[in-house]
Amino acid sequence: MDEKKRVVILNPSRLQGAEYARQDWVVNAEEGTKISDVLDPAYWAHTSAQMKPYDRIEVRLETGEWILELLVLSADRNWARVHVLQKHDLVSTEQVAPPAQMHVVKWRGPQHKHCVVRLSDGEILSKDHDTAEIAAQWLRNHEQVTLKT
Repeated sequence: MDEKKRVVILNPSRLQGAEYARQDWVVNAEEGTKISDVLDPAYWAHTSAQMKPYDRIEVRLETGEWILELLVLSADRNWARVHVLQKHDLVSTEQVAPPAQMHVVKWRGPQHKHCVVRLSDGEILSKDHDTAEIAAQWLRNHEQVTLKT
């Protein structure tokens, strides 16, 4: 006895463009944020009201060490439960400290771009430089002024 092959045809009403069916979010996580922090539903307390199931979130650590791709499983007013789709470990973008060893040029993500950071306390002295070379020039000028005083 021959069994008929079942034919299933997609109803056109079940097909939507991704831009209508879900939202894509990008998070620039602060330095020191751990993946376990991002997976804690409380991490999303101030943003979860905007989310819905099946939204996608790309979390970028501002130091450039990793990127995490997440799927929102559920969300409410002050929490969101997420699932890791992919984790990408990236090469550290930290620059080598100048010989004085008092400051370093670091990439601090799209919020701050290339920054000059004081090594003694981690304070950002200058930020928003488009390239590491421009930040290094700012540092050289800063050190010359500081040495004169």
